[in-house]
Amino acid sequence: MSLTNDREMDDSLHNQSNITVKKTFFGLRETIFYNPTKSKIDGGDLELDPDNGDKIKELLELPDDSICETVAKMEPLPSVENGMYDLSYCYSKDHKFAALQLTKYMSFEYRPVTAIRFVENETAESLLKILLK
Repeated sequence: MSLTNDREMDDSLHNQSNITVKKTFFGLRETIFYNPTKSKIDGGDLELDPDNGDKIKELLELPDDSICETVAKMEPLPSVENGMYDLSYCYSKDHKFAALQLTKYMSFEYRPVTAIRFVENETAESLLKILLK
């Protein structure tokens, strides 16, 4: 089961020690949980224009405490069709965990421009406020 369009993100999520993957229906279906809160994990993708893509790139490179301060000043990010950037994200339903990776469309494919970033607690909550509508 893929939570996002990013296979690397899905593989990395499965390898996290604070994540549990439960297979059901003869192994054809997976449910993924964030262990500390037992919250189910969901995922998605957000296509972004160049300006917002650059903002997210800078944001994902900041330390956790700086992310919270910066996000507090930001508006929710609008999704665009055929965006130059694609933000793949997974998050726990209680918003205590998030995994994010930004890719950029170059040479006819999306290529990673940030490493996969795992955040928890307040940092995850603040980031998800600008991503989820």
